[in-house]
Amino acid sequence: MPSEVECPQCHHTFDSGEVRSVDPGVVRWLTEELTWSGQEPTERMYASYLYSAGDMPVSRKRFVQDLVYLGVPETRDAEGVCFLVRK
Repeated sequence: MPSEVECPQCHHTFDSGEVRSVDPGVVRWLTEELTWSGQEPTERMYASYLYSAGDMPVSRKRFVQDLVYLGVPETRDAEGVCFLVRK
């Protein structure tokens, strides 16, 4: 049985054994943002994605789920601000 991975702070889950399609726009945005590493606010990163997405952006929830699936987790700080963490 596949294990489940969860970000308990932001409540995004996916089944790590699941084969799913990742939105090509999210992949393109992530590969174009090569200078980004470390911790960045999710809202700032989603705004950057929306700016580059054109006419068919995905929802914030799908954006974060796709990034979690691609190995970029989301966490929440003590003030409740969500951050994406990229190594």
